[in-house]
Amino acid sequence: MNKKWLEVMVSTLILTSLMLAGCSNGENAEQSESESDEVTLKLFTWINEENGNWEETISTYEEENPGVNVEVNTLVENMSADDYLKQLDLLAASGDELDLIMFPSSEDLAKRISTGMVEPLNNYIDEEDITLDEVYNTGPAPATDDGEYYGIPSKYNTYLIMMNKNHLDEAGLEIPEEWTWDDYREYASTLTTDERYGSYLHTWSTIFDTLKMFGKGEENLLIKSDGSSNMDDPLVKESLQLRHNLEKVDESSVPYADIISQQLSYRQQFFSQSASMIPIPSYMVTEWGGYDPEFEIAWAPWPKNDSNDQKYRYASADILSMGESSENKDEAYKFMRWMTTEGMLVQGKSIPAWKQTDTEEVLNELANSTSNPEAVHVPSLLTAIETGEEAEQFLPAGYMTEVYSAYKTEVEKYLLEGQSLDITIENAKQSVQDIIDANK
Repeated sequence: MNKKWLEVMVSTLILTSLMLAGCSNGENAEQSESESDEVTLKLFTWINEENGNWEETISTYEEENPGVNVEVNTLVENMSADDYLKQLDLLAASGDELDLIMFPSSEDLAKRISTGMVEPLNNYIDEEDITLDEVYNTGPAPATDDGEYYGIPSKYNTYLIMMNKNHLDEAGLEIPEEWTWDDYREYASTLTTDERYGSYLHTWSTIFDTLKMFGKGEENLLIKSDGSSNMDDPLVKESLQLRHNLEKVDESSVPYADIISQQLSYRQQFFSQSASMIPIPSYMVTEWGGYDPEFEIAWAPWPKNDSNDQKYRYASADILSMGESSENKDEAYKFMRWMTTEGMLVQGKSIPAWKQTDTEEVLNELANSTSNPEAVHVPSLLTAIETGEEAEQFLPAGYMTEVYSAYKTEVEKYLLEGQSLDITIENAKQSVQDIIDANK
């Protein structure tokens, strides 16, 4: 082989190598660019797969939105929102990226606005040119006084009375469609037997120690919308008297001492038929916590304080917020809007706050999604959900959880130690005012 041909062959080999390298680099670049187009959104919640149907829900969204991956982080396995919030705060404090955050109430959201955990949404809402009040039932009002929104309501939880219909039938009692707390006491006494209590009131002061406050059309929390104390409202004292009467006078509701000492679960008490009635939000339509009821569940509206009162419907909501630390805010907002509308129907586990929802159709589908569809008495549930005018609400102060914690401290002295009702209210009133003053 002559020298000239050798030079040609070497040159050809070098050129071929360079071309192959160029192609390879091009493919790597295209692959790298393709990978960089992928977006992963981290969603944080306390709701597990059984009660959230996340696998089907997220798969549906990802199929409709190629290149977007949603990673569901269930921080607790016990479905405890309180435990979840503790873990969430730890993650935020450590600087973890939080794209999408679920909150069980407007109080829990409000507490974290001042910490900078959540991103305001008004710019996204304005750009989309929508009005949240027209799209959602925003009774839980995830907005500050100046109209800044920090979340979108997803699951809509109307306050109702969940009842064991079999027990009602045995006692010859009708499912109430309009009633008072005096009626509730009579029902509880009638339903109480040697084997069970007629009523169960859990430990949350936000509901069970302020029962009568939710019969009002407005100002139904321990702090008013203007930030002043609401402890002078006579319904605060009447709520505690009601609980005391049920547990210690009528002996028709599980004693608070037993709930604390035995660490009783409200799900266990109701679904094991140890208690016939429990005031609870409507999320319990499907969230049975692994129990398969062997009886039919009926529902009644929240009792009125007086038979002549206007009937109001109080609701809370699970709220979906955007993390301030998210690096994919546009995609996060897009998911929020889908999840709180069509996504709620795909999830099929709760009543959406989305106004476009056909409530009766959703209730039937929710019942059919459970392990025992026959256990849900849909007609009474529909009546209870649609009874009354919606109560006015507002986003509470960020220290509202402190207020209820201080209130609970005094309530426990009343229920456990025999502290008088008057002293309980007096001490609680002072504690609440101290918290307000400290946060001015």
